[in-house]
Amino acid sequence: MSQTIKKAITNNEKALYVNRMFAEIAHKYDLLNNLMTLGLHSKWKEEAIDLVLKEIDCPKLALDLCSGTGDLAVSLNSKIPQIKITCVDNCPEMLEIAKNKTKNLKIKNIDFLEADCENLPFYSWSFDIVTVGFGLRNLVNKEKCLKNVFDFLKPGGVFACVDLAYPVNSLWQRLYFFYFYNFVPKLGELFAKNKEAYTYLPVSLKTWYRQEELKKLILQTGFKKCYFKNLLGGVIAIHVAVK
Repeated sequence: MSQTIKKAITNNEKALYVNRMFAEIAHKYDLLNNLMTLGLHSKWKEEAIDLVLKEIDCPKLALDLCSGTGDLAVSLNSKIPQIKITCVDNCPEMLEIAKNKTKNLKIKNIDFLEADCENLPFYSWSFDIVTVGFGLRNLVNKEKCLKNVFDFLKPGGVFACVDLAYPVNSLWQRLYFFYFYNFVPKLGELFAKNKEAYTYLPVSLKTWYRQEELKKLILQTGFKKCYFKNLLGGVIAIHVAVK
């Protein structure tokens, strides 16, 4: 069997595994996010939106990829209530929670699409803003997704990615990794009854880009400007890019 075929099978298996995993933990996803981050994840997402809005005036159309339970879209809506947002995720269980969340908040300008974020049915120059929160890391073909993001954005459009990162200080990095690899799986087992999913979370960081690497990749995609902001000493990073 050729290496190409083997890789394709491996990638397909990963996509199916990740989708199944998120489907199983969807009902406890928001709870675990609050527990793992002490509620800070909401502030990180709000800060990402604030950075985006510093780069663009009067955005009208936004796309939120790997939306999960819709926090980034809700945050963007709170800042610009008139903006039209499309949330995309390939996990129907997650999208159902996002739909109920927006319904409870009486938000009517957010649409939902169940789709693969690497193969999307949008035209070039369709959106003013594209966001992704804690999702790009889980995709099989991250580079293809970034190329699609660049294509979907209008000239001058803004892309933001919020995700796990690598702490700058070596001592802080060791402490963080100890917490991440030892306590996060236990929280998942205790509250979501799914240790496997919350073991995958820290493991996924091993193949994820460091902050400068992701910045370089984004610029290579074609963006004219990209910078990142470290949070909690680099535990989380927000990358912002302008087309």
